[in-house]
Amino acid sequence: MELHWNPQYIDLQNVINIARGDRLRMLKYLDQFLELIPQRMDALKVSIADEDRKSTRQILHQMSPQLQFFGIPGVVTPIRRLEHEYQTMPLSELRALVMDILEQLENAVEEVQKVTQQV
Repeated sequence: MELHWNPQYIDLQNVINIARGDRLRMLKYLDQFLELIPQRMDALKVSIADEDRKSTRQILHQMSPQLQFFGIPGVVTPIRRLEHEYQTMPLSELRALVMDILEQLENAVEEVQKVTQQV
């Protein structure tokens, strides 16, 4: 299966390996990403707008395994930091980190949408 993606936004090698070349299985994983991540992104936007630190942490924690599975670069370290420092970090810094993560996720969602057209 010959897929092309922008490694700045995603790394699908793990997904390809797990799907073992099965296009339907690959599409299932990609569709699951496109279903869950935008919903969680919306919830994350609400939680940060409400300044709800605990909810923000929980949402990011829930997303973390999928983001690792799909090889989203640059989000695992900030998420881990937020998981540990969410209560003590200045709100402006928390908001800035979340906004950076959301930007990465928006790019990743767009890239996954492009890849689904290739599968």
